[in-house]
Amino acid sequence: MRITLGLVSAAAIMVAGAAAHADRVGPYISAFGGYVMQPDLSADSTGAGFDGDLSTDNGWAAGGAMGYDFGRPRVEAEVTYRRNDADQFDPGNVDLNGDYSSLALMLNVLYDFENSSRFTPYIGVGAGAAWVYANEIVGGGVTVDDDDVQFAYQGIAGVKVAITTGLSLFVDYRYFATLDPSFKDTAGNKVDGEYATHNIMAGLTYNFGTGAAPAPEPTPAPTPVAPAEVARSYIVFFDWDSTAITPEAQAIIQDAANAATSLGVARLELTGHADRSGSPRYNQKLSVKRAEAVKAVLVGLGVPAANIVTIGKGESAPLVPTPDGVREPQNRRVEIVLQ
Repeated sequence: MRITLGLVSAAAIMVAGAAAHADRVGPYISAFGGYVMQPDLSADSTGAGFDGDLSTDNGWAAGGAMGYDFGRPRVEAEVTYRRNDADQFDPGNVDLNGDYSSLALMLNVLYDFENSSRFTPYIGVGAGAAWVYANEIVGGGVTVDDDDVQFAYQGIAGVKVAITTGLSLFVDYRYFATLDPSFKDTAGNKVDGEYATHNIMAGLTYNFGTGAAPAPEPTPAPTPVAPAEVARSYIVFFDWDSTAITPEAQAIIQDAANAATSLGVARLELTGHADRSGSPRYNQKLSVKRAEAVKAVLVGLGVPAANIVTIGKGESAPLVPTPDGVREPQNRRVEIVLQ
């Protein structure tokens, strides 16, 4: 049999919320179930058996997954069972018994679109193997009771919402299909076809990784007490994985430039820092780039470049100690010290 259908695209929904979503890096598990819709199937038999259109009732699915969340991309292994009861065979509108089902083992790669709310849209693709079962499909004196293993693939689009620390609820659409399975009826005739479904799934995910529970990001961050050995000190903050100067940072750098000019400061020391969400080597380079970005603004405001020294300390001197992998806003900074 041959299945003719179109792939329905699903767009991820981004909903703004008051609470911020905290990233969690580490292993996770999920369990889910849902609604399975299967289009009419065009059957093609080598004998006088199933030649026509086979329809099924809307069915159900249940499954689970184990994976690892790398911050935005996720990789998981999934097992899912799907079942649709056989309905009718045409021509003749013959009532059918039995079911058309599958058991799939999939490897999925998903990408989360992180934002400032607790709601996170995501998309993904998967590939693996599926056991497709034609279980005692009986109609018109012919029975198909056979199974076949085929390559399987799927596309995923959905949204998840943080409930508590590590626990989230998700709802998604999945298009799941296999390559053409082949069966034999009780008369020995070969039946060729396709297996494809549209699925609406809902479930829960628990992430065992590190990271804080959803909470508002501290803004603005407090200015640390100036060390006794310097005349004045300033601190500017950066967005995650960024060296861009924000309007708030621009105003602080302007104050530092004005103070350096009015006090006749001969040396400005800029020390860059990073949080622990990347590798130590990457964060070291990022901290140096942040210090150089602040230096460029100071030079543009009239501070001589020869009076400015830049230092990068990477993730080695956090303002707020955190576990590895946590994006802490107060650790993404450059300290300006007037000497």
